[in-house]
Amino acid sequence: MVKKSFTLIEIIFVIVILSIIITGGLLIAGKIYKRNFIASKYLELSFSTEQTIDKLANMLYYRVPLSAIGYNQQSGEYKYLGDISDDDNFTIFEWIGYCQDIYKDTNFSGFADLYSSKKPVLKALDFNASFINEVIENKFHTDKNFKDLIGVIFAGSFDRGEEGAVEDYNNSFGWHGGNADLVYIIDDYNQSGNDTNLSLKNSDGSEISHARIYEKFYLADSAYAIALKKDLSADKWNCSDYNFSKLKKGDMLLFYDYRPWKGDTFCGDGGSGKVEILNKNIAGFYIKAVNSHLEIFIRSVYKRGGIEVKVSKQKVVF
Repeated sequence: MVKKSFTLIEIIFVIVILSIIITGGLLIAGKIYKRNFIASKYLELSFSTEQTIDKLANMLYYRVPLSAIGYNQQSGEYKYLGDISDDDNFTIFEWIGYCQDIYKDTNFSGFADLYSSKKPVLKALDFNASFINEVIENKFHTDKNFKDLIGVIFAGSFDRGEEGAVEDYNNSFGWHGGNADLVYIIDDYNQSGNDTNLSLKNSDGSEISHARIYEKFYLADSAYAIALKKDLSADKWNCSDYNFSKLKKGDMLLFYDYRPWKGDTFCGDGGSGKVEILNKNIAGFYIKAVNSHLEIFIRSVYKRGGIEVKVSKQKVVF
C-alpha cells in the first residue's frame, strides 16, 4: 500500500490556518489580560484614593474653625479658604488642628468658667493637665511640656470661629509671617481639683491688654499642610524624613507638627515639623469652603505604557 504524503500547498495552507488561529487567540488573550489589569488597577486605585480622602476628612473634622487657608509657595501669598475663587492659584492647603485625643472622660471639657476667670487667668473646667501633657508628649514624641506647644483659640459664636478672623485674616493665626492675634499661649498653669487655672499671654509673649473670650475654647496642637510634590520648591525643602529629589511629582504629602502662631511654617516651606506620604498617584486635589463645611475633591491617575486609569473621589466635611 502506497502512503500519500502532503503536498507543499496543503502544508502551507495548514500553517496559514494555524497562524490565524494562534494570532486571533493571542489578540483575544491580550485584550482579556488588559481588561482584567485595568479592572484590577481601578479597584486598587479607587481603594487607595478612598483611604486618602477618608484620612483627610477625619483630620479636617478636628480643625479650628476659620483657620483653613490656600497658600502659593512661589508667590508667598495666602488667603482664607472661604475667600478663594476659581481664578486664584493656591496649590497648598493648610489648617490648624486641635487635639482631639484629650476629649476622654473628664480629662478635658473644652469649656471655661467665665464668671470665675479674670484676665489673664482662664479657669478651664475639667482640665487634667497631667493627662493632656502625656497625650501631647506621646503624639509628637517630645519631652516638652504641653504649655510650650499648645495654643488656646476660642470657638467664637455658635462654634464657627471668631468673626474677626475673616475681617483681618493676616493678623489672626500667624500664617506665613502674619500676627496671631486670635491665638493665646499658656504662660503657666495651676491644677485645682478637676479644673485648671491657665495664665494666658498673647502669642508673642506680651501681656494681654484686651481679648474677646468665649465659654468654649480649643487647644491647638499643630498646623497641617497638604501639597503635591510638583507644587513645592526644592530650595525650600527642609524635611529630614524624605529626600526631595527621590519624591515623585504625584506624591501627596502631609506636613504636621509645626505652629504658625509661634512664627513657624512647615518643613517643605523652609520651616520645621514632619512629613509623610499620603498617596503616590495623585493628579490633583481641591478643597473648597462652602458656608461652614468643606468639600474635598481628589483625582488619582495610574499610567503604564498605553494604559491609563483614572479615579475621582469627593467628600464633605462638617
